[in-house]
Amino acid sequence: MMLEDFGLEPERFRIEWIASSEAQKFADVMTEMTEALRDLGPSSYNTRG
Repeated sequence: MMLEDFGLEPERFRIEWIASSEAQKFADVMTEMTEALRDLGPSSYNTRG
């Protein structure tokens, strides 16, 4: 809810537990997140007053 209060889509955030021994899982998660963010397009959140 806080993200939406700031005008950010919750889909732009993701928390994953990835052990240092799980290189392939890290790569997979990064690929999935990159694709998801690309599909969402640019964020409308602006920090420049």
